[in-house]
Amino acid sequence: MPDPIVAILEVLADRPRASRAQLAEATGLSAATVGRVVDRLRRSGVLREYSIDATGVGRPPRLVELDDDSAFVVGVDAGGRTLRAALADLQGTIRSRLARPTRDPSDRNAVLGDLVALVQELAATVQPATVHAVVAGISGIVDHDAGRVLLSPDLPGLDGFDLAAALEERVERPVAIDNDDLLAAIGEATAGAAIGCRDVAFLSLGYGLGAGLIVGGRPIRGASNAAGAIAYLSPGRLEDRASGRAIPARYREALARRSTRSADGDDDGPMVTVGDARTVFGLAAAGDATAVRVINDVVTDLGDLAIDVAALLDPEIIVVGGGLAQAGPALFGPLEKRLASALPYPPRLAASALQDAAVLHGATSLALALARRRLAGIGPPDRSRPDLERSALQLI
Repeated sequence: MPDPIVAILEVLADRPRASRAQLAEATGLSAATVGRVVDRLRRSGVLREYSIDATGVGRPPRLVELDDDSAFVVGVDAGGRTLRAALADLQGTIRSRLARPTRDPSDRNAVLGDLVALVQELAATVQPATVHAVVAGISGIVDHDAGRVLLSPDLPGLDGFDLAAALEERVERPVAIDNDDLLAAIGEATAGAAIGCRDVAFLSLGYGLGAGLIVGGRPIRGASNAAGAIAYLSPGRLEDRASGRAIPARYREALARRSTRSADGDDDGPMVTVGDARTVFGLAAAGDATAVRVINDVVTDLGDLAIDVAALLDPEIIVVGGGLAQAGPALFGPLEKRLASALPYPPRLAASALQDAAVLHGATSLALALARRRLAGIGPPDRSRPDLERSALQLI
């Protein structure tokens, strides 16, 4: 059972206000315990309690609510191209956001310095002492318990780096890190397209490919912290066939083959210059035969991916995010048909409701779990003994 303070803070994060009796019913705590917790949190300024107008006789009912300006957390989304950060209150409402380009993904000190600067800039917008925790989503394979980045093709300067400890030392607050796609799945489950779902697969289909998986309400990280590394799915590497990076490359290769045929007198149209996946989808929609063939092959590969994920995990919903999701019906229509025809119980398919804020929402959700522990006086989970203290950050 969670700490009484944590339990009450979680209830109040899900509803605007509640009476002491309602808190006792929702948490299963005794009225005396609820009273002690409410009094303690009132004295610390985290809660407000007030009477509501009543026309009857007797003592008027009193309600408890969070003081939204009493405590905050910071969530970070660290990618190879862009660093984003958000400040959220105890209700999980994002108050402000920042974004800046990643200066040099291969320079550890530059990435660390930029992350620290983002956190400090957001903390400076409120009373610094009210920022209680920071969680960063990192593109790559991350050891959440140890706070270490194991492998990050997008941020190679962080490979093997104890990032959580380094950030914690610089920002002087509890810090945790996790895989960005897993945090995106948590974000969609707490504030996006998968609200209310306990079994969720988030597919990040962008310049690279990744997945975040939630089973039974718990994030799945895997024995080597590599669960969801769909880029490596065979045959070959799926990322080399069906990512935002691969699509224009495949189109250019097809154009090169067409150019060779043209030199032999077999010309099927004018050459087109293309730089990104969106352009190839647009060309396919306009009837470009080469683009149509490339997109059909890519959608087939992504359809196989969705079927495999659904058959293995049986999720309630597959949420698709990343740049390729912007293709809309050209992607979602074929995927839905493939799922419906291949599986006896196909999951619901949905586009990300949070888009580029999905990781930030997931990061702030886990940061709130850390903050509640801090407010309860429990302290952060012990990274040296992850078997003893890990439930708070694993629960959504």
